[in-house]
Order: sequence, then C-alpha cells, then structure tokens
Amino acid sequence: MNKKNITIYDIAKEANVSPTTVSRVLTNNPLVKESTRQKVLAKMKELDFSPNEAARRLTKPQANLIGFILPDITNPFFSQIYMEVEKRAFQKGYTVLLRNSMSNSEVESTYLREFTERRAACIVFMGGRINKTKPSEEEIHEMQDVLSKVPIIMINGKMKGVKSANIRTNEEEGIRSIVEHLVSLGHKKIALLGGVKGISSSDNKLSSFKRVLKEYNLEFNEEWQIYSDFSVDAGRKAMKKLLEQETLPSAIIGINDLIIYGAFKECRDQQIPIETFSFVGFDDIYPSDIVHPSLTTVNHNYEVLVNEVMRTIDSIINGKGIGKGKIINTQLIIRESSKES
Repeated sequence: MNKKNITIYDIAKEANVSPTTVSRVLTNNPLVKESTRQKVLAKMKELDFSPNEAARRLTKPQANLIGFILPDITNPFFSQIYMEVEKRAFQKGYTVLLRNSMSNSEVESTYLREFTERRAACIVFMGGRINKTKPSEEEIHEMQDVLSKVPIIMINGKMKGVKSANIRTNEEEGIRSIVEHLVSLGHKKIALLGGVKGISSSDNKLSSFKRVLKEYNLEFNEEWQIYSDFSVDAGRKAMKKLLEQETLPSAIIGINDLIIYGAFKECRDQQIPIETFSFVGFDDIYPSDIVHPSLTTVNHNYEVLVNEVMRTIDSIINGKGIGKGKIINTQLIIRESSKES
C-alpha cells in the first residue's frame, strides 16, 4: 500500500471498523470505546498515517460540500430531484454527496453524523423521519443537535421543533385538483390506493381526499382506501385487494405513480381491461408519459422546486441564512388514463 495515499477508508478497512469510527478517533470523539480507539491508532502508526493532518482536514469547514440524504434511490421521485440538484450544484462548483438511508432511522443517524463531522455547508434531507407524522423524541433531538452545527433543508417534510429550511409542494391541493378533474368527468365513486399510515405524505393526501369528497357530497368508502406502501408491487397488491370488493369504484387515485403502474399490471394479469377504470397518479415521474395508457398525474413543478432548493443552498453558502421556506403549487397533467365515467 502506498503510504502517501492512505486515507481514513484504508485505516477503517485494516482496523475492521467504519470510516465514521476512524473520523471520531481523529477528532477525539468520546463515543468511541477505548479499545477501539487504541486499535485504530495502532493501525495508523503501523501504516505511517498522520492523524494530526487528517484531523485538521476533518475539522475544517467544507464550504462547498452539500450532504444529500434520501430514503430510496430507486424511486424516481427522489432520484430525479437529486439528479437535478446535483447537475446545478456542479455548475456552481459545489460538491454533492448522496446517501441512501433506505428509510431507516439508524442509517439516517449515521449519515447525519458523517455530514456533521465533515462540517458540510448544509444537508438536504428527503423522506424518512421528516415524513413521519409522529417522529420519536430521539429523532427530533438529533435533528435539533445537527441543526445547531449544520443548516438543514427539508424537502416535502418537516419536524415539529426543528426550525430548518422547509421547501414543499402543496400535495393537499394536488389531491383536490385530481378529485375535481374526476368529478368533472362524471365520476362519483373514487378509490385511493397506496401509502402508509403515519407518513405525512399519505396522511395529508388522505385528509384532503376526504375533505374534497365531502365538499362534493360524495361517499368516502373505507373499503376503497387501501394502504399498501409506495412501490409498484404495493400497487399491484392494493389493486388485487380492491378487485375483491363486491362493489367497485369507477376511478382510482394512486398515492404516487408507482402505485398506478402496479394497478395496471394487476389488471393485465387478471385480464381486466385497464379502460374499466379511470386512473390518476401523483408525482409525474419520468415514465408516466410513456406508459400505456399514458398517466394523468400531478406534477410537483420540479423546476420551481429545484430552483428554490438551489436558491436556499446559495443563500446558506453565501452566509445569508436559510430563509423561511416555500410552498410550491402543483400542476395536474391530463393524459390518456382518465376519461369520462
């Protein structure tokens, strides 16, 4: 091994610990067990690694480093926002580090510590704990502690008591636009599939759905509101359960577009014509205009959303603060999947 090019990742591998543990040793973090500390220091000595210089680099603020934590890189909603932020950040000379938390709170904590220890300019956070209707006290306190060291930008989420920059799209009004569109087409029996109870994006959409149905004197049928998560497979399972009901709706709303893709698949598997129902999704992810039938869905106004994220990042990096946040209007995109009742 070339000693001149040794990094904390090499030390971590040789000592059989995580890079985060090595960085904690370098910064004298008290959370490291003494036995682990000595093992890491021994490896540093063995490999002629200079801990003083490494510690200096770790504790130096990285003015152009942006940490980005999202819950599921395979979900196009999250990945297309990340990719657009990364592209614009690169043009400005910023460095973006992506971390995929897999919607796991412990993994989120690891990445929050990493970006705090690296003294990133800011952290962009999506999904996970900031979408929980009732996050734990530990999660809230950790975010408050991180926020005291590194500015946080939350996209489509918030946490009570955590005064970060908050940028979100108006999902409640997005649901209203869907229901009003379907009502204009003559639909009176409407289902809502997907999502998870206790996740704000699901809870808020469900509340808005019930409220708008009531305004139009339409029935909310509990058997037509089916939680099933957010994936294509979840959409297939929800549609299968819906098709088992004695009475069926004429229109189906998905918590996101992936749910409707799964519903399409289940209809085809059961040889039920997709045209039996009107379908509307939410997110307008990139395949929605090319699936068959092309999907009517709510667009998050991505360009405006990313513009606001970048404006906030610029403000933080230029020392102007985080601002008060922004609510961005959505837009209903009408395509082939919605039709008259």
